[in-house]
Amino acid sequence: MTERLEEPNAFGLTTAGVRTLLAPLEDPGGGGRGEVIARRLGDAIRLGLLLDGERLPPEAELAKQLGVATVTLREALTMLRGQGLITTRRGRGGGSFVHAPADLAEPLRRFSITELRDLGDQRSAVSVTAARLAAERAGPEEVQRLGEQLGRLRAATTVSERRRANTELTLAVAAAAQSARLTHEEARLRSELGDLLHLELDEGDHDELVRDRERLVSAIAQGDAPLAAEVSERHVQWETERLIALRMLASDLRAGEAPEDEPLREVVDALARVFAALEGLAAEFAALPQPRTREQLDALRPSILALIGSLVTGAGIVTAPGLLLDAPRWLEWWWTGARGVPEALRVNLDPAAPDFYDYTGADWYATGEPRISGPYVDYACTNEYALTLSVPLSGPGGFAGVAAADVLVATLERKVVPALAGLGRPVALTNAHGRVIASNSASVRPGAKVSVEGARPASATAPTSAWRLVDVPR
Repeated sequence: MTERLEEPNAFGLTTAGVRTLLAPLEDPGGGGRGEVIARRLGDAIRLGLLLDGERLPPEAELAKQLGVATVTLREALTMLRGQGLITTRRGRGGGSFVHAPADLAEPLRRFSITELRDLGDQRSAVSVTAARLAAERAGPEEVQRLGEQLGRLRAATTVSERRRANTELTLAVAAAAQSARLTHEEARLRSELGDLLHLELDEGDHDELVRDRERLVSAIAQGDAPLAAEVSERHVQWETERLIALRMLASDLRAGEAPEDEPLREVVDALARVFAALEGLAAEFAALPQPRTREQLDALRPSILALIGSLVTGAGIVTAPGLLLDAPRWLEWWWTGARGVPEALRVNLDPAAPDFYDYTGADWYATGEPRISGPYVDYACTNEYALTLSVPLSGPGGFAGVAAADVLVATLERKVVPALAGLGRPVALTNAHGRVIASNSASVRPGAKVSVEGARPASATAPTSAWRLVDVPR
């Protein structure tokens, strides 16, 4: 706990910590300045950069350190008290004190399995690169600092101390790579995960973590870049698989009743309702007077917006080239954007532009029967990991485009994983090509490829009959 607050380095959130976590103040999460400061200070607490029980400086001093007005800081501290991350005591020896979160599992429920896998992939890319470069670039000074941080991790006994020591060691590896950007990205990713990396980490797990870090520091000290990269990758994979396994134990993903003959009946029925709504939208489109213009498509907007809800994140009409009088190509598409309300999708439909979106080459732009495409990263539009349901539109000249809807894999897994868990054995739901949509195994993650040879159809209902249920290794 901090006692001598007048000393420049007495408060746990150092200048480096402020620069890493609190600047720039403009935050993509939105909200006012007080909300941003509360979120970032909360990150520092969850990361262990501020230790449990540590006393914060007086408000005026802390506001100056963070570069905000005192009234803004007070607003942030009020929010943190409401979250249970700050406690305040009156009288002699009083003040505001850090209080590490009691329920570490609650933040885990905010992540889907797909998001945890994606974060693991991103962390692996950053950490493996940092480890490899550190082995190539670290000098005696950096190696000595890594050894010191490793010693702190070995000696740490409380969850808060261990979290802080592990975070500092991770940042020190990136710093040894001589890369400010990698160091900042490591801090940002650990901030996003907060204290989840130490959730239910028992003594055996901590010992394993220490051994992993010992191997990493040894490889860096020896200048063995391939070994450092390999050790770092294994460590991130271990952490990711552990978090996914814990996420599967959460109440919303626990096993439900799953009849062996058709375990995904509820999921199939929900998707069938989306297809029925798309068929209705296609019928409304067919009833529009000829010739058609973009303005006429406004009449379809109520039905498009009605599709968007708990399962569907985006929907609309995508017209065949040359169909509309006033637009050679057009997407009348609405999706739930960053503000959480439906907004029009904006893409570049100019064939001469470098970011031209040629949707006619997309798998979901189908001229035949209704289909489900994906999962895939919709990098040209929303940058989400999604499935697209589509039905063809018909016009006087034949195929006129598609009516379609996007379903996020992260949303679908909340319905799929409990059904799969009810089967009592490791099973994955895949598309026809073996791309995993969801599974009940922490080691078989969304996006992976598995063999579908001998696998049975997940449903008898088209188009979900193309999906497969695959038994996977334990």
